Amino acid sequence: MNGHTLQPYAPRPVRYLGIHHCDGWRIKTYSISAQRKRVGEDGVAQVRSLLPGWLAQHTAYPLDSYRIASLILHEGREGCFAILSWWIDSNMLQTQVHLATDPERRDFRLFSDRGIFTCIWEMAVLWFERNAWVQHVLAQPDDPHGIDRYLAQHLNADV
Repeated sequence: MNGHTLQPYAPRPVRYLGIHHCDGWRIKTYSISAQRKRVGEDGVAQVRSLLPGWLAQHTAYPLDSYRIASLILHEGREGCFAILSWWIDSNMLQTQVHLATDPERRDFRLFSDRGIFTCIWEMAVLWFERNAWVQHVLAQPDDPHGIDRYLAQHLNADV
């Protein structure tokens, strides 16, 4: 274990913060925090201000995008993570992880450029989103309201 002590698992609150609209995108937004019930409004507003630049990366792969994304803001031990994922080519997620280690400046920097993805708490949100996408969109591809039903479904739980 390289001298690291395993931290005991403790549930964290996942709170749905609504759908954010940005440059034609609809973004389901979630908060997770190890310190409190949810990420503060200042942190949420700052990340939302960064979204246009982050979403511009959706053209990195020549695959169709639905302009549907999920954003998880997670205050963990290392700082505040912003995990932005969007659906491409019907059944894949394109994901970026950004991390701000300074709680005052919220200096978000790309963190996933060396392969890190998500933690156990964030995976619960992504699993929920995966199941909702399958149920409402992929299982009924001809339903014109499937994406709206997907967007209406969200997670609020301690995981």
